[in-house]
Amino acid sequence: MSPHNKRGKAKAAASKQNRSDRHQHRGTHESHRSRKGGRSSYLSTATDAKQNRVQHTFADTDPLDHQIYDYIIVVDVEATCEENNQNYPHEIIEFPGVLINVRTGQVDRAHSFHTYVKPWRNPTLTPFCTQLTGITQETVDAAPTITEAIKLFEKWYKDTVPRGAKAIFAADGPWDFKNFIHEYHILRDHVAFPSIFYEYIDIRTTFAHHFNYRVPIKLDAMLRRMDLKFDGRPHSGFDDAYNIARLAVAMMKAGCVFDFVLAIPMDDPYHYHLEGYPLYRREEGSGHVDRDVVEDIAKQCFGGDYFTFGQRHREAVLTYRLEHPKEFSNANVLALKRRSDRALARRRRRIWRLLMLMLIAILLVAIAYVMEAHRKAADWLWVRIAAPKQVGMATEQPLSKPTAANGQI
Repeated sequence: MSPHNKRGKAKAAASKQNRSDRHQHRGTHESHRSRKGGRSSYLSTATDAKQNRVQHTFADTDPLDHQIYDYIIVVDVEATCEENNQNYPHEIIEFPGVLINVRTGQVDRAHSFHTYVKPWRNPTLTPFCTQLTGITQETVDAAPTITEAIKLFEKWYKDTVPRGAKAIFAADGPWDFKNFIHEYHILRDHVAFPSIFYEYIDIRTTFAHHFNYRVPIKLDAMLRRMDLKFDGRPHSGFDDAYNIARLAVAMMKAGCVFDFVLAIPMDDPYHYHLEGYPLYRREEGSGHVDRDVVEDIAKQCFGGDYFTFGQRHREAVLTYRLEHPKEFSNANVLALKRRSDRALARRRRRIWRLLMLMLIAILLVAIAYVMEAHRKAADWLWVRIAAPKQVGMATEQPLSKPTAANGQI
C-alpha cells in the first residue's frame, strides 16, 4: 500500500478515535499529530513546546502556509510546427522554467530558467512557426541541442533550488510533459531526462476542480476569473509560463492547495535519477499526495539539510512578510474573494444587459411585424370589401333632372 494511502487511513482512524473520546468525555485531548509518529517537520503546527522551539515555522495564518511544496517550477515549452499538419514531428525549441517561491507568493523572474533549443529533425523553422512563436531561425541556430538544454536546466536546478526544499513542476495541461517531453523526445527520440520530469501539477485541471468548472478552461479565461490580465506575448514560452505562475499564486492565495500530482510511468530505459532529489508521486501513479508523507520523503532524502533549509527559509519568509504585511493575511483572501465576486457580478450584469437588449430587440421586431400584418390586413379588407361597395354605389346613383339653373331646358 502506498504511504499516502497508509497515512490517510491512519489520519482517518485517529480522527474517529478523537471524536469518540470527546463524545465519551475522556480526560485526554491529545491530538494524533502530537503523538509519537505524528508530523514533525519545520512546517509543523503542533503545540508541543519543544517542536515549536526547534521546528515550527509558520502559524498557518496565510493560505500559502497550507501548501505542500516550497517551490514550484512552471514549464511551458514551444515546439516546431506547421499549419494544418497534425502529423508534423514536433520538437522543443523553447524551454522555460519559471520559479515560484510558494511561501512568499513571489514569481521570481530574475532567477528563472530559460533557453532556446536547436531542432534536428526539421532544423529550418516554418514561416507559420516563426509567426506563431516569434522565434527566429537565427535564434534556434545559435541555441543548444535538447540534450545540452537538459544539462543546463539540471545545473540551474541544483544552483537555484535550495538543498532541502520541496520542489515540483507545474504546467497548463498535460501536453508539455506528457506529449512534448515524454512522447516526442523521450520515447520517440530516446532523449534522456531526469526522473523529476516524470511528475507535475496540472494547473488547468486543478483550477477546474477547485473553482467548480465542469470542464477545464483556457489560460486567458482562468486569468480573467482571477481578475488578472495576460502580461507579455502569447505563444512565447517564457511569457506563457510567467502568466501561468501568476495564476498559480492567485489560486494558492484563494485557498487552492496543489496536492494532486500527475505521474508519468517510468517504464522507459532512457530516464535517470537526479541523485539526492526525491520524487513525491504515489507508487500507484497519479493522485492526491499526503503532506506528511511528502515531508517524510523529503526528510529521508535531504536529512539535516531539510531542517537547515527550513530554519533559513523561515527567517527569510517571515522577514518578507513583515515588510509586506498586506500580502500575507487572511484579509488578503477576503480581498481576493471580493475581487472575484465583483468580477463575477460585473459579468452577470453584462449578461443581463445583453439579455435585456435582446429581449427589447425581439419585442420591437414583433411589434413591427404585427403592425405590418395589421396594415396588410386592412389593405386586403379595403380591396376586397370596401372598394367594391363604393364602386357599386357610384354606378347605381340615379341621374338628376335638368333644370334652368344647369343651363338645360
